[in-house]
Amino acid sequence: MTLKELEQAAASAEPMADQLNAAEQLAYLSMRLLYVQHALGKLDTEQARIEKTRIIKEFEINQLRLKCWETAMERERKLSFLTPELKKSGCELCREYFRILSGLKE
Repeated sequence: MTLKELEQAAASAEPMADQLNAAEQLAYLSMRLLYVQHALGKLDTEQARIEKTRIIKEFEINQLRLKCWETAMERERKLSFLTPELKKSGCELCREYFRILSGLKE
């Protein structure tokens, strides 16, 4: 879902859509709570605006983190077939690469 769609759904208090990623879920629930608190008079308009700006900023950061994680996992999947060969190789660089990939090097 786009950020605009999430905002509209949250403002209307629609049920959270299925298949949202973690960043979308957090943004939707945060905005829905923000809209409820504003409607109940718990937050004034200025404070709600400030908090909505923070929610949007964090949503964008979380989307980027999720994309980075997905990219790293795809790279790991593509490299995984090399892992046994790297471990067996006599090349010191290959063995070091294997230790890094497998989490054995701190």
